[in-house]
Amino acid sequence: MHNSFVEAAFKGMPGSIAAPQCCYIQNGPAIPRRVSACRSYLEEFGGGPIEIGVPLQRTGVSVFRTAAITLTSALLMLCSVDFAMSEQTSLRVAYAFAYRDAAYREKVADEFMRRHPNIEIKLEPTAVDCPALLQQTLRSSMTNDLPDVLASVCYPDMPILAERRIVTPLDDFVSKDKSGNDVGLAPATLSAVQWKGQTVALPESISSLIVYYNMSIIQKARPGIRDLPESWNDILSLAHEVSDKDRHSTPIFFEYYPDSYNSSFNSLVYSFGGDVFAQNGSIAFNSPAGMRALHILQRIGKAGMIDITSEQARQSFASGNIAIYIASNSLLKRLTESAVNRFDVRTAQFPQSAPDGKLGSGGFGLLMTTKDAQKQKAAWEYMKFAVGPKAQTIMVTSTGFTPVNSKAIGSPEFLGEFYKTRPNDAVAIEQLPRIKSKNVYPGDNGPRIATVIRDHLQSVVALKRPPEEVMPDMVRDVTNLLPKQ
Repeated sequence: MHNSFVEAAFKGMPGSIAAPQCCYIQNGPAIPRRVSACRSYLEEFGGGPIEIGVPLQRTGVSVFRTAAITLTSALLMLCSVDFAMSEQTSLRVAYAFAYRDAAYREKVADEFMRRHPNIEIKLEPTAVDCPALLQQTLRSSMTNDLPDVLASVCYPDMPILAERRIVTPLDDFVSKDKSGNDVGLAPATLSAVQWKGQTVALPESISSLIVYYNMSIIQKARPGIRDLPESWNDILSLAHEVSDKDRHSTPIFFEYYPDSYNSSFNSLVYSFGGDVFAQNGSIAFNSPAGMRALHILQRIGKAGMIDITSEQARQSFASGNIAIYIASNSLLKRLTESAVNRFDVRTAQFPQSAPDGKLGSGGFGLLMTTKDAQKQKAAWEYMKFAVGPKAQTIMVTSTGFTPVNSKAIGSPEFLGEFYKTRPNDAVAIEQLPRIKSKNVYPGDNGPRIATVIRDHLQSVVALKRPPEEVMPDMVRDVTNLLPKQ
């Protein structure tokens, strides 16, 4: 049934009466809410009771009412047939990082529900970060209280959930849904969400380390500076100049502590051409690249970094007290908005310290956990939208994350013009060719390995121990947590 057919029936409808959603056609098929609502509506504007399936012909009934009632049977039959497919479906979507992501996730959910009025999205901010979300999900699987969709799942956590069969593989949805090809996901982005030949998630974002500069402090230390440093030597030289000329500011801060999987340490090692773990699960950071990474952390400590919590550091930078801040580009919007009308923020790429240097990729994706067939259909529609160009545009403009949707990046309708006028945001896009997916920490002790590495890094940054002492101890402690052969 087409729009024109239904419009003919309702042409001349009193303006004060709004047709219920079960009584109109949207993109072809009916979208019913309640079969009784159609009957009630037709009775209201027609002026009398309607017997379903019987086109009434009564003295005094207007031509319009006659035409409308003649269509009653068809309309209500269509509502009845499609009701099972189009009835309200409610999806629980759990996610982490509410302090950072709640606003944009709500916008995405609202826009999706506007386009899909028969699907309700219930957002559940259940965890503060990726490890907490992972543990919460594992507990929920034991009590049969899983959400329908998981968002904010960091890429290294996906194999753990897939191994336990908590995740619903998406290959059938991808292969059968031809509209999925129009979403705009670059095929290469799916490599981060593969497990044993299966697609277990959809990639939603990429984050990477960038360098933030408070130009008010930098200009005092080096007046007239135009080009920002590109190497660690130049960055640290600038930090020392800040230390010499501005005793009230913190020269530099390198955010290493809150990383769920030591993302910043991975990026340091990658930038020197090395790796933290090999693909076979063996330790790879006990290498020249790993040692050089530790020496950079030591030099950052000597340049004046104060070892405060990451949240304290974010607040300190936002207050104008840190000159050089190395952290995820996902903080870009938060940090730049806090600086408005007080100081200028500029960003630069994370240094590449070797010709084959890479950059660790953070970010997260969406997983389907529901086993209910009806909810799976709704979940698939939501997941497609969440990685589509409209939702990706909302995400980028709200957070600073790097999108995974090529259509969003290239189209003037979405982010094409956005990056042309926002050089701070473009930095993360420019370093995309260097992005490398982190190798998963082997075994079930991944979170504990990350904590052990973090604690050893802290001893270097705080200048408690030199890299030469820390490296063998870090190798020993991580080895003790690896799976036994």
